[in-house]
Amino acid sequence: MIKAAIFDMDGVLIDNYEYHCIAWKEFARRYDVDFKDEDIIKNFGRTNKEIFAEIFKRELKDDEVLTLGEEKERVYREVYKDYIKEVDGLTEYLKFLKNKGIKVAVASSAPIQNIDFILDGLDIRKYIDAIAHAGMIKRGKPDPEIFLKAAELLRVEPKDCIVFEDSLAGIEAGVRAGMKVFGVATTYPKEKLTMAHDVIENFKEGNHWNI
Repeated sequence: MIKAAIFDMDGVLIDNYEYHCIAWKEFARRYDVDFKDEDIIKNFGRTNKEIFAEIFKRELKDDEVLTLGEEKERVYREVYKDYIKEVDGLTEYLKFLKNKGIKVAVASSAPIQNIDFILDGLDIRKYIDAIAHAGMIKRGKPDPEIFLKAAELLRVEPKDCIVFEDSLAGIEAGVRAGMKVFGVATTYPKEKLTMAHDVIENFKEGNHWNI
């Protein structure tokens, strides 16, 4: 029996891949490092600490990660603030879940500032029961830690949760957490999301309504 729905944020609540690309490219330009489109997409779902280690080819201290992360995320929020838009059907689906008594969490490797930025920008905070964010975990996706943390916060067993994810690493993380995963075909086309139990293009139509 499904008791909770857990949503990734980037590429699920909003389709913002191109804006993260802009922000990462600007960040790479400032520090004269090479970070191509294919590097950006393969790192979706990972924490900034993991991404910075790859970019700079070394492990960074926590204070360095914090400073660099805040810089990159400020760039992202600045370029995206005028374009925030939900994936089609999201609010209606959140209302549906609320009416059925199904708990809802956001589980994102993003910092809490970005999550607040999106929840308030979309005016959907009232539908969210818990938030699991980068500051709560040590390992990014495909490790299942973030989804297990969300289930813990909701006080629901993993087997009773469904997950909505757009990234390959995130889908793998949801499967490894023992949850049913709906792939959301925003960042990747449907045919790439083979590890997901089901795939939707947006929240307007699909088997996710049959819970």
